[in-house]
Amino acid sequence: MTAKALQLVRAAGSRYEALVLGLIAIVLISAQLLYVANLGRQETEEQIYAWQISSFNSFEGADQAIYNSLFTVKDEVPYIYDDVNRFNGPDEKFRWPNIEDFQDYLVPPFYHDTSWEQSGSVDWLLFEPVAEGEMQGYSMYLGTNGQLDKQGSFLLTIGHVHAGFSNNNSLDIWWHPQRSIAMPESGFRDTLVREGWKLVVPYSGDKEVKRIFGE
Repeated sequence: MTAKALQLVRAAGSRYEALVLGLIAIVLISAQLLYVANLGRQETEEQIYAWQISSFNSFEGADQAIYNSLFTVKDEVPYIYDDVNRFNGPDEKFRWPNIEDFQDYLVPPFYHDTSWEQSGSVDWLLFEPVAEGEMQGYSMYLGTNGQLDKQGSFLLTIGHVHAGFSNNNSLDIWWHPQRSIAMPESGFRDTLVREGWKLVVPYSGDKEVKRIFGE
């Protein structure tokens, strides 16, 4: 019996089809990369209202330095709050850190060092609502009376609701164009806006790189 030989017969256009498929794949990948480069990374401009101010291009010099310090420290304030009240007795009222506490913790921009002097030797004051029962309201840290020309004032507000064991705090930074100004009546937004304060809108990390290195 004669064994039959098997022979693989290739389609006449197989090599051409493989080339076409490869080209199509290259075109699709290139189109996707082009979309990511030109459209996928486009930033949407954040809307700034009349009662707000952007930290991206609105500050310079001392005001920029003070804002940077406040933006960094605002997330540390609740931890310092926990620390200063750690050993309170049953009848002691909880309080937010005062300016003397910030001196002890070496916290800028409150701490009196060379940077504080270069930023205008700003006076910092604390307003804290009366802590009766569940403390609800706004604590405010006012920075004013700077010694440099064209320097504004800053306000760090802490809106807090203490209910049982749940603490909900919102921290915002406000700016006023006047170098010397009194403590606001309250930290509520409408009150601050009426008195000429503007809420500082922080910028993203991409915008920070752009601000430092340019386009």
